[in-house]
Amino acid sequence: MPPISLTTFVDFVIKSGTPRITCVRDAKKLYAEGYSPVFDFWKALREAIVELQREGRPKSVLSDLLGPSVHPKKRESYAQRIESYRGWMGRKDFEWTGCRSVLWESGGLSVNVNPELGMRIDGEEHVIKLYFKKDKPSKRRLETMLHLIGTTLPAEKADATPGILDVKRGGLFTPTVAVADIDALLVGEAAAFVAMWNQV
Repeated sequence: MPPISLTTFVDFVIKSGTPRITCVRDAKKLYAEGYSPVFDFWKALREAIVELQREGRPKSVLSDLLGPSVHPKKRESYAQRIESYRGWMGRKDFEWTGCRSVLWESGGLSVNVNPELGMRIDGEEHVIKLYFKKDKPSKRRLETMLHLIGTTLPAEKADATPGILDVKRGGLFTPTVAVADIDALLVGEAAAFVAMWNQV
């Protein structure tokens, strides 16, 4: 089976019962069809945020995404998140340090852990995954994502703080306390995902 995205795996982990089967079935269909930017709603904003931070551009450049050719629904969603992201940036000092994707592997499952932002924020190193969804990220989602990012940090980022940036609400989440036995849980979840993938 191909590597799956961090989002796909975490969506599976936080579900229970038959919705887990639906999650795997949908993922199998998606990966069989291949990636298409047409269905990646947040692609343009995600890439613009990365470019802004990497190149040290002014926050105002994000407004370039809100032109008249953009569908009104997309423009509204983008505008709200752009405003929140600018608010989160505030007067913080940013220094781009870069980041890269790493595979987390267990029991025949490979998960592509792909934080978008690697940078020092007011002097402290962070590796951050952008979260664009409408719903506020749940405690379990945050714990799982932060743990997977933290345990796959490459050697050159060993001292970085993993983070999830809720772009809609302009809030950065970082680990607070260690979650007991989360490694054992994720190994079990990986095995369950593979088993269901092979059955649907």
